[in-house]
This record gives sequence, structure tokens and C-alpha cells, in this order.
Amino acid sequence: TRVACILFARSRRTSSLSRLSLNLSLTQNAMMRTVAVLILAALAAPSSAFSFTHSTFSLSSTLSRNRAPTARGVGLLTGGVAFGGTPSAGASSRAGRAARMARMVGMSPEEAMSTAIPEIGVRADELIPWLWNVAQYRTDYPECSLKFFADDAVYEDLIYKDPFVGKPAVEAFLRKCKDLAPPDFVFVLDKYSDGAKACGFTWHVELQTRPEAGQFANGASFYELNDEGKICYVRDVVEPPLKTGDLLLRFANFAAKLLN
Repeated sequence: TRVACILFARSRRTSSLSRLSLNLSLTQNAMMRTVAVLILAALAAPSSAFSFTHSTFSLSSTLSRNRAPTARGVGLLTGGVAFGGTPSAGASSRAGRAARMARMVGMSPEEAMSTAIPEIGVRADELIPWLWNVAQYRTDYPECSLKFFADDAVYEDLIYKDPFVGKPAVEAFLRKCKDLAPPDFVFVLDKYSDGAKACGFTWHVELQTRPEAGQFANGASFYELNDEGKICYVRDVVEPPLKTGDLLLRFANFAAKLLN
């Protein structure tokens, strides 16, 4: 009986150890899968989510593909700066600084308001330059742009978790971007493709009154028009603030192996 009890106790302990080992194995496997999922989720998340800049005004700035590349969307405001008195070295220096301040990305509100608004139904590669070269500088932005969006438009800005679906959501999003962005924060259209119903293009961010500050971010966007010629789909992507090179691919490879 003692031997039987001892054997029974040992079998119970062995069984318990086996179950414990199995549970630990399952827990370890679950933890590894969780780590892999977290890594993949981090890789899938737009790294621009950690940037303070927004990739959308939807409508922005200056460079059309027909301009000289050296222009970089920098123009001189209509009018000038008047100076009185006897010129001096200090006055010349101040005049130079004033002239540099007069250089702006884009156009003045007066110029934008005097530029004709295109009709609904124009080609995508005709609508995009107006949206990005003119509309943002108008005093009635974003109202002037809303008529070009379909009622069921979908706007994906990948620094946000969810897309903005429907014209009211798109309108609220554009207004929020305008309210939150710095006063002279503008988007400069670099290059855009040909297309009647869709158009892809690249852009960058500058400060309108301080173009010498340089570019702050680069991005790419895609616009699609429906059969009525209204914008039905938008996707904006901004460059990541951290340049990781092939490190993300190495992490993705590691995470994929953990899931196998």
C-alpha cells in the first residue's frame, strides 16, 4: 500500500510538472506571438504619427510642373518696400532684410481670390494644381474647396488611425488642420502626374514668409475623382521623421519568423 501510495504521489507530481511545463510553454509561445504582433503593428503604424506636422491642408501651395525648377515656388509679392532718407550701410542692410522678408512661398490672398475657380468636372491633373497652388491662400478656404468633394468622400491621412468618411467629416478635418497649423505653414506642390480621373503627386512643407528656413517634410498624395468629377478618395502620406533604412525590414523579418 505504501509503495502504491508513493507511486501514485509520484505520478501525480509528474503529471502536475508536465502540465506546468505545458502551461509555461504555451505562455512563452503566446508571449512570443504577442511580441511579434506588437513589432508588426509598430512597423505598420505610420512613423509620421510621431511628427508634429500635419500632412494635409488638402489644398496647398505653389509649384506647378510648368514652372522653372529653380523657382521652387518662391515669388515676389505684388508691390514693394519704400524707404526714405539718405541711404547708408545700415539702411542697405535693413532694405536687404526687408526684401528677403517680402519673398514668399505661394501668392497673396488678393492674388488667390482673383484667380478663377475651376468648374466641377475638369480633369484631375487640372484640379490638383488649383487646389494646391491657389485654394489654401484664399480667404474663404476651406469653403472654396468643399464643393469639389463628393458627399461620400473618403479622406485617408495616414498620421491618423481612421479615415475621414463623408463630406461633413472631411470639412471638419480641413477646418481643424487650418486652425491647428502655424499661420505661415504651407504645402508646396512639387510634381504631379497626368490623369483625367486620378492624380498622384509629391509635395513638401515650407514657411510661407520664411522660405530660407528650407523644407520641413516631404510627402505624397493620391486623389481620385468619381463620375461627376468630384473627389471621392484621398490618401496623404508624409515622410517618417526617423530614417531607419533597412532596420525596419530586419525587424519585420524577425517578427514574421516569430509568428511561424
